[in-house]
Amino acid sequence: MEKPSNKNLSSSELSFFCMQIVMILKSGMLISDGIDWMYDDIEEGNIKNALYSLKSRLSEKAPLYDAMKGSGYFPSYMISMSRIGSVTGKLEDVMLSLTQYYDRENLLKEKLRNSIFYPSMLFIMMSLVIVLLVTKIFPVFEGMLIELGASPSDSSFLLSFSNGIMAGRIAMILVIIIILAIALFYVFNKTKIGKKHINMFLSNFPLTKTIMKKITAYRFSSSISLLLNSGMNIDSSIDMLLDIVEEPVLKEKIQMCKDSMKSGVSFLDSVNKLSLFTGMHMQMLSMGQKTGEMDVVMNRLTNIYENEAEQAINNTVSLIEPVLVGILSVLIGVILISVMLPLMNIMSSIG
Repeated sequence: MEKPSNKNLSSSELSFFCMQIVMILKSGMLISDGIDWMYDDIEEGNIKNALYSLKSRLSEKAPLYDAMKGSGYFPSYMISMSRIGSVTGKLEDVMLSLTQYYDRENLLKEKLRNSIFYPSMLFIMMSLVIVLLVTKIFPVFEGMLIELGASPSDSSFLLSFSNGIMAGRIAMILVIIIILAIALFYVFNKTKIGKKHINMFLSNFPLTKTIMKKITAYRFSSSISLLLNSGMNIDSSIDMLLDIVEEPVLKEKIQMCKDSMKSGVSFLDSVNKLSLFTGMHMQMLSMGQKTGEMDVVMNRLTNIYENEAEQAINNTVSLIEPVLVGILSVLIGVILISVMLPLMNIMSSIG
């Protein structure tokens, strides 16, 4: 039975589905029969639920793109591209291009997840150390000071100790606030308006600005390349992208490009105004337009900006990691020294 609890197929699942459709079309098999075979072979999971939904709709002689739309499991971009492929008779080529597109998307998401994993784990570990110091270690030290005979005459030592405890508590509160902020950030990102504001913030924040620009350029060139490969012209491609793209920053760029083209500006000049591509890459686009190989150039730019986005992510992570280690190490060191010095001085005076 279909389980509609989670209707969002991942990029890897979408890539797998597109590749299976390519193999079905290559074999000359009917899509409905191929979907039946896929459903029987796949174990329980979200994609099996999607195939179950497709089976029932394809049995009613609905075209693939209609069945995909009715199932609710597939993104509007993929449905629109499938419709173009069916109308133009290039469904196999379109599905192969979609396979590559979602493979790239999956790879990019994996790189982003992997890039934040180590700094996140480092922050969590250091945060646990701070919490442990404040809640478990400091009370022990405080008891030891009392047992060792700390008196009001040791005011400088006691003041240092109090400052250390206060610094630890402030650090623990800051850690808790940061963790709560990250949790709210995650929840907010699940909403449409939240995703838009977070994307805008990341696109303007100095540490992530370059990454977001490279990713936007990559997704723009990848989408245009896919549409051009499907037999569409530039004007139609821009119109379709505006209807199906959901990412706020990319959608805004496409809208700016469309408005500029409506006012009589050429496609290349409109794209140049977006500041997505470098001068050299704009020259490549110009040559591609003159030779009628714009789709080839866009595909080449997709590969270039995918690599540049990966490099930008690596550069940012390589900057964040030592800074984060340094800040947290200094903070823990200051807290420990503020607490240990009074204890050591009292012990030496007793000795």
